[in-house]
Amino acid sequence: MNQRPDHAGAHASTARTAYEASVIHRAMARAGSNPQLKGHLHEVLVQDRLNLRNLLTGDGARTAMTRSTNAPVVDLVTTRGGKVIERLQLKDTVSASSVDKVVKQIASGKYNSARLIGTEETTELVNRGLEKAGVAKRMTSSGISSESTTALAQRAGATGSGTLAGATLQAARSGGATGAWIGAGVETVRGLSDLIDGRRDAGEVLVSVAGAGAKGYATGAAASAAATAGGAMLASGLTAVGVGAGAAAVAAPLAVAVTVGWAVSSVWDWLFD
Repeated sequence: MNQRPDHAGAHASTARTAYEASVIHRAMARAGSNPQLKGHLHEVLVQDRLNLRNLLTGDGARTAMTRSTNAPVVDLVTTRGGKVIERLQLKDTVSASSVDKVVKQIASGKYNSARLIGTEETTELVNRGLEKAGVAKRMTSSGISSESTTALAQRAGATGSGTLAGATLQAARSGGATGAWIGAGVETVRGLSDLIDGRRDAGEVLVSVAGAGAKGYATGAAASAAATAGGAMLASGLTAVGVGAGAAAVAAPLAVAVTVGWAVSSVWDWLFD
């Protein structure tokens, strides 16, 4: 049996929490802690995904947010060589009234000059409304869930961003999935190497991959849930005494995630290795 300590799940949780902290920091710097923070979080996440695509394709394009946080039509602009090649309007809403408002805005031609991008839930609801209204324009999914942006907004202490219990549960599910994927992936690479070299047989490799996936899930779920709950409580506490959450609400969840992630990983090793 493979006895090497494996903290891939803890590393994955730390990296994920660090990135999410940077997303929260940039969204708060742009919009502050307000009820619409999750919409700004969605914009940051989409901007990062598009710029990663731009980097990988090497086409020289760059996507950036508009200077104004209240731009009526465009949220993100993609340029190449100083020329605008795409304008994007982003939406993150699931309430019936808000979805109906978006559908009417699209039908009126307000967003004719922009490509529409919504969260998974928003895209489904808006496109259903557009079809029913006989409007040809459609929204494209960003591949990001409104549950994820709500959880991040809750971590930042934004009002109107759902319950802490709901955000913590979503963070646990998402963090657990990431941890499991990374943990099992790393162990698969190790296992194949050992299998080729004759150090382990196929059965032993399968068992170790399953174990690494389970450990990664437990570590990722615990770290992400703790980071979300800890960040939200800190932000709420600072707001209660009249102090802005600021950097503390960003740094504290990362520290919590690192501590909890490594603690769970170590306890797992003690119990099962």
